[in-house]
Amino acid sequence: MSAAGSAHHEFEQNFLKGNRDEYWAGWYAAYVLGRLGEFTTPTQLTKWLEEAQGEGEWDDFAADYVIEKLVNL
Repeated sequence: MSAAGSAHHEFEQNFLKGNRDEYWAGWYAAYVLGRLGEFTTPTQLTKWLEEAQGEGEWDDFAADYVIEKLVNL
């Protein structure tokens, strides 16, 4: 998630010219699945990323949330 965050920041700054990406979760899902393989569907991963809530670093709790969802399938 940390690598996705860095890549997405670069995307927002350069491609979107500093504007916020309202569809960030889909972008993260595509990036992660492209790097790690098809362990779930893009739609499902996007949903989980939007649902992920916690304290501390977002990339840590989002990764934990996705792993929890995968384990409980």
